[in-house]
Amino acid sequence: MRRTLLYQLYPVYLIALVVAIGALTFAAQYGFRNAFYGEKQHELHNTAVVVANSITVDEIADSGRIRAIVDRLGRDVPNRITIMRPDGEVIGDSFADPGTIENHSDRPEFRSALETGSGTDIRVSATVGLNSMYAAVLIRSTDGTPAAVVRIAGSVTHLDARSREFLLAIVLAAVVIVAAAVFFALVMIARIHRPLRDIRAAAARYAEGDLRHRISIRRAPDDIVEIADTLNDMAHQLADTIGSITRQRNELEKILTSMVEGVIVVDSDRTIRSMNRAAAGMFALSPVSAPAANDASQRRTILDVLRSTDLDAVAEKVLATGTPTEDTITIYTKPVRHLQVHGTSLTTDAGTGVLLVLNDITRLRRLEEVRQDFVANVSHELKTPITTILGFVETLRDGAIEDTDSAPRFLEIVHSSAIRLSLIVEDLLSLSRLEALDATVPLESCSLREIVEKSIEACSRQAREKRIDVQAFHDGPDYAELNRTLLEQALINLVDNAIKFSPTGSTVKIDTKVEANTAGSSLVLSVSDRGHGIPRKDLPRIFERFYRVDRARSREMGGTGLGLAIVKHIAIAHHGEVTAESREGHGSTFTIRIPHAAR
Repeated sequence: MRRTLLYQLYPVYLIALVVAIGALTFAAQYGFRNAFYGEKQHELHNTAVVVANSITVDEIADSGRIRAIVDRLGRDVPNRITIMRPDGEVIGDSFADPGTIENHSDRPEFRSALETGSGTDIRVSATVGLNSMYAAVLIRSTDGTPAAVVRIAGSVTHLDARSREFLLAIVLAAVVIVAAAVFFALVMIARIHRPLRDIRAAAARYAEGDLRHRISIRRAPDDIVEIADTLNDMAHQLADTIGSITRQRNELEKILTSMVEGVIVVDSDRTIRSMNRAAAGMFALSPVSAPAANDASQRRTILDVLRSTDLDAVAEKVLATGTPTEDTITIYTKPVRHLQVHGTSLTTDAGTGVLLVLNDITRLRRLEEVRQDFVANVSHELKTPITTILGFVETLRDGAIEDTDSAPRFLEIVHSSAIRLSLIVEDLLSLSRLEALDATVPLESCSLREIVEKSIEACSRQAREKRIDVQAFHDGPDYAELNRTLLEQALINLVDNAIKFSPTGSTVKIDTKVEANTAGSSLVLSVSDRGHGIPRKDLPRIFERFYRVDRARSREMGGTGLGLAIVKHIAIAHHGEVTAESREGHGSTFTIRIPHAAR
């Protein structure tokens, strides 16, 4: 005979039967209690009827007579007798003086007696403090109107005690029966508990990924043995399948993660199914906020996640036409990015979708803009002095050279334009040489004080002409590994600009110090002036070639528009950076920070 699981679990049904018997027993106990209460209620009601029949309407009108009647009846009746008028006033009581008893118009049995002729209630007595039963009967006058209410009260404490005794006996019997049933059930279930526990532990290990584990069961029902064998076969097949899928997934993830191009897969309703790390970075998303390929609950549309209507339009076009689409979109993050998007239709078991491949062409676009701006600026900057030179040379050739008054002035203008042209070419060559250094410059141990002093000396003539005091402040080591020539050139450019754009009689400060940071320490050189300042909108672009805040004023002062660009490249050549801070009307501060290597 097969030892089925149902056969082994029959004690469970036995326990259920015992519980049902217990419930019925409790119901019977409550039935007994109600029967006790019913008998008591009938007794009190009959007593109330007898008392009501022994009192006449005339006696009720006389308070003294009614008290005497209640006192007499109280000696014969073991229960409490109370006589009340229709308004609830107590006119007679066998236990207490009626004058000391409160109005009973709110008592449930009194109200019920007035309405139906009789009433009952069970509650704790406010006078004796015991659980009591009340039975009230209405006495009517000859015309049928209520004359008085007779109430009989009796304690039911002894009934409650008997009820508890019945309940205790029933509970003890039920406990013994249930304990016996549980004991025999546990004995039977113990035979199958161990193999079920082994199966549960094995299932937990399978859920954790340990598919090499196998279940071994002895002396168990046939149903459980078959379940164990099935789980072993399932684990073997899952191990082979998951291993193959895992290898393919890992290879695909490594490929997508290593790609510089962004890859996004969307389904037919333009919901993102997966996105690689490069694509998340292009849209300034963290890996946590980017949708995962295996998490359907987090999948949202392109507009929800990427906030790009242009990319959504590319996906929509591919879905509508089914043909590959290429477009260039702009992502307004910080900084702004320009992306080249290739969209192709993608058909899988889940349906039709779109594969979007994104290439970041921001640098190429920026370089193209820089090249165009550079060509335009160079052409403009060179055209001005060349036009001046050609114009005045032709004027001299046409006879003005014979004019002794005008010729020297024309020649001076030609000379100054030629000098300006030479300065522009020289600065362009300096920039070209700095870019050709390939981020490597020869360094030597240099005295910072000497570099600052030579920079001040090189700009002393301009400072004297505008009565500007150039002050130097030094804090920290005096020597550092630098390129003396390049750093002097950078400081001269910054000091020269500070003098040009500072009001007459003001002060220019040069600060040199060493600051500690997480990467070690940095050499900091700052040049501050008290000029008109630079507008906030121009600060990000002042280190671009030929960029001027005030073009007319800058040319008037003889600037080429390349000085700050040269400073920037000198800082980069030292693996550092240059920054600018300014408040309009309060002056500007230019700061060079380069890694510090002490002597």
